[in-house]
Amino acid sequence: MKILAIADLHADEDALDRLRVLSGRQEYGSVLIAGDITNNGPISYLSDVLGLFPNALAVHGNMDPPQARTLLAQRGCSVHGRRVAFGEKKEWNIVGLGGSNPTPFHTPSENSEEEIAATLAGSGMDRFSILLSHPPPYGVFDTVAGGVHAGSTALRAAIDEKKPLMCICAHIHEHEGQEVVGGTLVVKLGAAIKGRAAEITLGDKMEVQFISL
Repeated sequence: MKILAIADLHADEDALDRLRVLSGRQEYGSVLIAGDITNNGPISYLSDVLGLFPNALAVHGNMDPPQARTLLAQRGCSVHGRRVAFGEKKEWNIVGLGGSNPTPFHTPSENSEEEIAATLAGSGMDRFSILLSHPPPYGVFDTVAGGVHAGSTALRAAIDEKKPLMCICAHIHEHEGQEVVGGTLVVKLGAAIKGRAAEITLGDKMEVQFISL
């Protein structure tokens, strides 16, 4: 099963145009969107993205306003705080974490680490889960200017405890890559606003290829 994973579009029209081209020439078993689809709106941009990928599952990012979260839920594609069976034989599941831990910028959708811990505790995450998260776990692809770690400590604790199969995350534009953390493959997406995405193949083996849109 081949998945397209994208994040951090920030309402960029060039990124949307590139996705239109990609959606016309490539078919994916699913599309996973790890938040910051908009840049505190407009909601019409989110509607355009979802129109390209009717099989998308998504979480909102810290730059997505409450209206975006509502629209994702109305469309049935939000996995924030919930678990959805996934895979051709439903052998895996997707659980989601939207928003982010607190930032210095007071963005539209931020949560305390306690709130993040509660969301993840109620999600039903297990070792067969693919965790779709906007923020990265603390200490993994999360350094910003000055070497400060901006990832979520509650997310890292949940990964260390539950050991999901994979964590697909975004948020910190400075990083792209993959790393195994305690048995969990963390896939840090590059920003779509910079023309980056990932194709992930799930099967007997997991393969990640970072691509240009």
